[in-house]
Amino acid sequence: MQETLEKAVHHWNMVAPVIDTPKSYDDYQALLSNLKTTMELVENRSNSPLSGLIKAMSRAAEEYEKKFIIPQQGNALLALRYLIKLHNVKQADLKEIGSQGVVSEILNGKRSLTIRHVRELAKRFNVSPGTFIDA
Repeated sequence: MQETLEKAVHHWNMVAPVIDTPKSYDDYQALLSNLKTTMELVENRSNSPLSGLIKAMSRAAEEYEKKFIIPQQGNALLALRYLIKLHNVKQADLKEIGSQGVVSEILNGKRSLTIRHVRELAKRFNVSPGTFIDA
């Protein structure tokens, strides 16, 4: 165990910047890019040694979003629109919500998100479910 810790300490200066909470929007964009690349490397293998790195990077992104992005948006619908734009997602890509018609109704405020939608969107965008719930 001591040897593992010593290796981690030795390499920490390379790991820390990758999992640190972004200080700027550019840092945030770099984190999202690194997160996407890492997720592609893992290819949905939950037992990958990189799973912990993905969790740490996701938490760092979530911290930045809570502090800088979500408060600026003001409500769940605006947060969803922002995340769709940020991740360059098309309505047809949001199959976890439903058909493109359902997605359109939600984005136009004609239909509310369900609990299932909230869970799926939180998972897809790696944000807290609270992002999609208006207070």
